[in-house]
Amino acid sequence: MADTELFERIQAYAFGADPEFANGLAFVLGHPETPASEAEMNRDDDLVLHAKCFFYARKEQLSSPVDFAAFKSWLGKNTTESAQTSTESPNAPGDGNGSNAEPAYPSSFAHIVELITTGQPIPGIQEIPDTVLTGHDLASEKPRRRKPWEKDEVDSPAETASAAP
Repeated sequence: MADTELFERIQAYAFGADPEFANGLAFVLGHPETPASEAEMNRDDDLVLHAKCFFYARKEQLSSPVDFAAFKSWLGKNTTESAQTSTESPNAPGDGNGSNAEPAYPSSFAHIVELITTGQPIPGIQEIPDTVLTGHDLASEKPRRRKPWEKDEVDSPAETASAAP
């Protein structure tokens, strides 16, 4: 099958070592001033997979573009098979039931965690500066409104006359 060989070549290509791909992916991800990180290049969401298919077809000067849907289904099938073979292998001694292993988060979550821990801006989140507007830091000059159950400090003369026996 020619598609399988092509997909295997795409999967084996060292995208992380290609600075041209890192710069192109950074532009696609919305931060063209800094090249894409290794974690961004290893994400398996549709955006990065599309970029890999496009870049590989252009780099290898293929006569037709890579069929993204077929590549994604092939990739899903191969990762499912490799996951099944890895779960069928016996656990290492002292490993327990794998309770100490970290849960598998989606790659987009891992990418967001990496951006937060490295202090980089998160795409799609608006930066709002921490500033205080001038004139809004003064206390109010109006007196506090009394509650209905609060009594006057000085009773009116009508109330004191009706209260007398």
